[in-house]
Amino acid sequence: MEQTPPVLLLAFNRPAQVQAVLARLRQLKPSKMYVHVDGPRLGKVGEAERVAEVQRLIREGIDWDCAVQTWFRDTNAGLQKGVPEAITWFFEQESRGVVLEDDCLPDPSFFRFAGELLEKYADDERIMHIGGSNLIAQQTFQLPYSYSFTRFSFVWGWASWGRAWKHFSASMDGLETYVDSPLFTDFVSDPFARTYMMDKFRTTKAGLNNSWAYAWFFTILKNNGLCIVPNRNLIRNTGIGVEGATNTRTFNALAMLEAQTLEFPLKHPGAKQPVAVLEEQFFYATQKQRHRLWFWYLLYRLKLRGVQ
Repeated sequence: MEQTPPVLLLAFNRPAQVQAVLARLRQLKPSKMYVHVDGPRLGKVGEAERVAEVQRLIREGIDWDCAVQTWFRDTNAGLQKGVPEAITWFFEQESRGVVLEDDCLPDPSFFRFAGELLEKYADDERIMHIGGSNLIAQQTFQLPYSYSFTRFSFVWGWASWGRAWKHFSASMDGLETYVDSPLFTDFVSDPFARTYMMDKFRTTKAGLNNSWAYAWFFTILKNNGLCIVPNRNLIRNTGIGVEGATNTRTFNALAMLEAQTLEFPLKHPGAKQPVAVLEEQFFYATQKQRHRLWFWYLLYRLKLRGVQ
């Protein structure tokens, strides 16, 4: 099997980020690439020019021996609609592969990590997602294995299979049944955290945010799926707090961790199950910090936050 799986690159209006990702991909030279570039938004001064520059960089920047398919939109679809459509387009043509947004700069070892695990778990229906980022790597890098199983789907550079993505539901069918089930209680034991996650899912279902990732997160949970997270952070997010960011406009030092290199050969964990103490830390690192969660919950109870 090829070391570098097929890659879907999701881009929009940030030429500098696209250039950096293309430079990294040029080191790996994947033989198949799919590129989706969303269209400019109406009324955004200068955005059409930036999108056109991104398209030019794509056309001229993939200069190695590579089969390339592009989807350049004329109008803006947005994250919640455009990204899932692009991923579906990708998995209609590839049985497995890597998904990279333009601000996700991977360490080269991420591609080997993803490729080996895409092969190892190809027929394991319960494994649905291979993440590349790890915001608590300072707590996991000394583990005796190379990765852990989790229920959290980290999407700053990830890989999956068409067999898993076929379950994706943009409408999040079955949400209320799920949040009333033992599966949800088992996933989040802290009642404050459980309320927060329930609200995030309901907000996404109601179309009140521009996220596709929570719908994918819910899809995995609903199907009792598992995700993989490396014991080192393999992705640096270069888009946090920069001009043009859509959902990550606030500077966050934790989210801008440098990418590290994973050691090979991989050491596989023995049990395919999440570790409770790590799950708690993944929640606080990626969803809401503990002290901020208490404050959020108070505002929620006062009906000043969330979907009531």
